[in-house]
Amino acid sequence: MSVTDYSRALLPSQHGAEQDGLTFVRTAPRQLVDRAAVAEVLITDWRQLGADTFHLGAQWPRGHAFYTPLAGSWYDPLLVAETLRQASALVGHLYYGVPDGHPSFIEALDVEVVPAALLLGQCPANVRLEVSCRDVRHQRGRLSSMTLEADFLRGDTLRGDTFAGTGRLVLRFLEPPADQGVPGQRYRVPDPRGGPSCRTGRSRVRDLPALAEPVPAVVVGRLHEHDVVLGLDGRPSGPGESSWQLRVDPSHPVLYDPLAGHVPPMLFLEAARQAAQAVCAPYRMLPVDVRSAFRAPADPALPCRVTAMQLPPQDAGEDAVVRVTATQDGRPVFDSVVVASLCD
Repeated sequence: MSVTDYSRALLPSQHGAEQDGLTFVRTAPRQLVDRAAVAEVLITDWRQLGADTFHLGAQWPRGHAFYTPLAGSWYDPLLVAETLRQASALVGHLYYGVPDGHPSFIEALDVEVVPAALLLGQCPANVRLEVSCRDVRHQRGRLSSMTLEADFLRGDTLRGDTFAGTGRLVLRFLEPPADQGVPGQRYRVPDPRGGPSCRTGRSRVRDLPALAEPVPAVVVGRLHEHDVVLGLDGRPSGPGESSWQLRVDPSHPVLYDPLAGHVPPMLFLEAARQAAQAVCAPYRMLPVDVRSAFRAPADPALPCRVTAMQLPPQDAGEDAVVRVTATQDGRPVFDSVVVASLCD
C-alpha cells in the first residue's frame, strides 16, 4: 500500500497565468504522474468538473530532451501520448484511489493530432486536456479498469484555444499479489564496451539480452544512437516486411523513467514511430494518427521482434500508413497502425 500523502495535491496551484482556470507555472508532483524525474513531468494543473470528467493543464517544452521537434517545425506527436499517459496516472491516483506503485497495464493508446496546431511557437505550448473517464469498473472494492478519452486544446492569448487532437487510453489495474515480484526485479544491462554491467531495480537479478546493433540514427529520425530503439535483426523478413530487434535499455533516462518490470508502453510507441520512419525513408514523416493495442506485458529479459509493413492509404489525405507489430516467443505483444504525413 502507498504511504504517499496526496491530500495537498488535491488542491492545485491558484496562481500564475491561467487558461480556463488552469495554471501553467509549476508541474504536478512527480509521483502523481508515475515519473521519477521532475524534468519529465508535463502536467501542471487539474480540476474535477463532474463524477468522471476533468480538466487538466500541461505544458510542452520547445526542446524536450527526447521528444524533440520533428523536422524542426512541429511538436512531437508522442508528447500527446505521454501527456495522456501522465493524465491517466494523476486522475487514477487522486480521484479513483489508485495507490502509489499499484501495478497497471495499458491495453490501448490512440492519439490523433492536427499538424497545424503542433507548430512550434515562440513560447512553450500551454495545453488543456478535457478528459472523460468511461467504462469505470471495480472488482472486490477496487478499481479494475477504465478508459480515458481526451480532447487537447492549445492555448493562445491572441487567438484563443486551438483544437490540437484527441486521445484514448484503456487502462487495466492488476492484482498486486500476482505482480509483487515483477516491478522490483533487477536487470543486468550488458555494457557494449565490455566494462562492468549496470544493474537496475531492487530485487533478484535477471540478465537482459545483449543490445542489437542499432539501426543508423538518421534512418529512424533520431540524432543520437542512444535514442535508437530498433536493432539490426539479421533474420529474413516476410514479403513487403521489414524487421528489427527491440533494443531494451533500462539505462535510458526517459523511456525507463521510472523503472518497470515490463517493457514500457512508450518504448513500444517509439518503436512504432521509428519503424514507420524507417519504412518511409528517405522522407521525413509526421505521425498524425497512431492507434496501438498492447496485447500482453512484454518481458524485458526476452528478445522481442518488431515488424513493419506499409499499407495502402485509405484516405486521400494520408501520405503513408504503416502497420507495426511486436512479438515475443512467437506471441503478439503489441500492434500499431501509424498514419503519417510526409514532411519533405
